[in-house]
Amino acid sequence: MSYPRLLCALIVCGLVAGCNDSGHVSIIGSDYTSIADGGITLKNDVITLHRDNTPDATITAAGDLQINGSTVMIDPAQREQLQHYSQGALAVREHGIATGKAGMAIAGAALKGVAASVTSGDTDQIGKQVDAKSQKVGQEAAKICLDLAAIKTAQDNLVAQLPAFKPYAGIIGTGDIDDCNKDDDG
Repeated sequence: MSYPRLLCALIVCGLVAGCNDSGHVSIIGSDYTSIADGGITLKNDVITLHRDNTPDATITAAGDLQINGSTVMIDPAQREQLQHYSQGALAVREHGIATGKAGMAIAGAALKGVAASVTSGDTDQIGKQVDAKSQKVGQEAAKICLDLAAIKTAQDNLVAQLPAFKPYAGIIGTGDIDDCNKDDDG
């Protein structure tokens, strides 16, 4: 592997920690996640939905919904969809962290490979190690796309079942899922 290629691999690792180059998902530590360019934020285990000219809504893991600080009355089917929404957002965070860790493993493999190649002169091993680790990054990133699709499904079901949720329609759109899958494909 050439040193310019290695440098590119290390830069990619840094980008992976932010998760997605289209700006749809950002993992900042283990307690704050931003999805859909800030349309959905997850702090600790509480999801907050943000839309322009609309009060914020919060969803708990238990499926409770508050809009502008007021509890919204929901039925069991709506609660189940709110729980699916929450589970999807929590999964984005979990898989985003795993993607970042996989990216860091690439950097570690690359650095170890550089150290070994300096002493042995064999740069081919670096490429093999980095390529093997990069497959893990792709696998974890693909999970994020599935998580976003799960959020969209719950979002669409909630829009159809719960009138109070309609202002939050479209936070995750079909284009977001398509973009995620394109980013994942390479």
